[in-house]
Amino acid sequence: MIEQPQAITVNQLTKYIRRKFQADPYIYQNDFWVTGELTNYRLSSRHQYFALKDDNEELAPNERYQISAVMFASDFAKVKFDLENGMKVFVRGHVDVYPNRGSYQFYVKQLEVQGQGALQIAFQQMYEKLKKEGLFDQPKKPIRPFPRRVAIVTSNDAAVKHDIITTFRRRNPLIQLVFFPTKVQGDDAAPMIARQIQRVSEDPDYDTLIVARGGGSRGDLWAFNSEEVGRAIAACPIPVISSVGHEVDTTIADLVADDREATPTSAAVKASAWLLTDVQASIADSRQQLYHLTKTIIERYQERLRGLRESYIFQDPTRITNQATLRMDELCQQLGDTMERQQQQRHQQIQLLKTQLAGQSPANRLSSDRQRLRSLKELLIDRSQRRTRQARLELQSIVSQLQALDPGKILARGYSYVTAEAQVVKSVHDVTNNQHVQIHLADGTLEAEIKQINQQEE
Repeated sequence: MIEQPQAITVNQLTKYIRRKFQADPYIYQNDFWVTGELTNYRLSSRHQYFALKDDNEELAPNERYQISAVMFASDFAKVKFDLENGMKVFVRGHVDVYPNRGSYQFYVKQLEVQGQGALQIAFQQMYEKLKKEGLFDQPKKPIRPFPRRVAIVTSNDAAVKHDIITTFRRRNPLIQLVFFPTKVQGDDAAPMIARQIQRVSEDPDYDTLIVARGGGSRGDLWAFNSEEVGRAIAACPIPVISSVGHEVDTTIADLVADDREATPTSAAVKASAWLLTDVQASIADSRQQLYHLTKTIIERYQERLRGLRESYIFQDPTRITNQATLRMDELCQQLGDTMERQQQQRHQQIQLLKTQLAGQSPANRLSSDRQRLRSLKELLIDRSQRRTRQARLELQSIVSQLQALDPGKILARGYSYVTAEAQVVKSVHDVTNNQHVQIHLADGTLEAEIKQINQQEE
């Protein structure tokens, strides 16, 4: 009997190897950074799976190793940009064994792009995406210089609100300001900003919308680089002024908005371009001009009225009526002559139409049509009779020809024909001695037998 070797199970071996990994302070117990080139990546709905390979192109192909990697959904949500195969990246995490496949892989907790920041990559990707869709090329709506109501989407930051309110009150205290408070930084800031912009869009009673935020780092301003905020501004039906960060900062919100201002104060100045004092002075000036213009027109008409009163027409009005009376008499005479001529012309036209109507009388046309119908009927009968006689003569000729060719007529004159086995005998070669044949006569047949065959000599 063969002795069985002592063996361990695959489960035991895998657990042993995994404990070795977990006991290592360099690759498991402490996170560390790895650099490489991203490959075999395909976007997944939850966890992301990919591989890292050596990005040193000087290595031989068989020396460019790679390691499988996984990044869980909670960690991947912190990545601000889209991953692409071929990216040179830094990843931070640890190495562990995946027991179900018996393979080791790198568990990524943080991912950065080599050479430039993750936020810059994310901004560039979002910029290219929205530019390709044409959001930056939409026609810019003009900012109304003298609005009635202005909506302001910003945080409850006292400094920003104070600057906006102070500027509007100084320039035009008649403008109604409506604040829509929101978070302006953090992971949940972008949806809140987009929702507040949509609330303003749903109310047609606003003339201008200001989206404002104070200065900060690129990370602090990141909510205004989100796709949802950019699309909300692009879809807003009223003019939008973006005032985010400092003058050197440029966000997606700035590029999509109808106007971009460096600070909340300059945004308030842009939204109230017409100062109330200037408008009031302009109204006063227009009122003064209108007064002088109206006064000048009234004086001009008064002068004209005085001239008309002193005119000889108003001194002796009969001069106007005399001329008008003579003109009216002349027109009446012309009207009478014209009406008489027109009546004569109408009478002549009526007589002409009566004559033409008599010529087109239905009774005359009916009599003519009846006469023509009788002629056609007689012509039809004559031609029909001719055709019948001709057809009868042709039929008699054909019957005579057929009768002349009738085989019965030929047999009646003493001719006959012979058949053998239902075949007409045409030659002495068609029969043999002692063969029975039938002789066909006009009034019957004769049964006969061939006794002798005499062939005619040529």
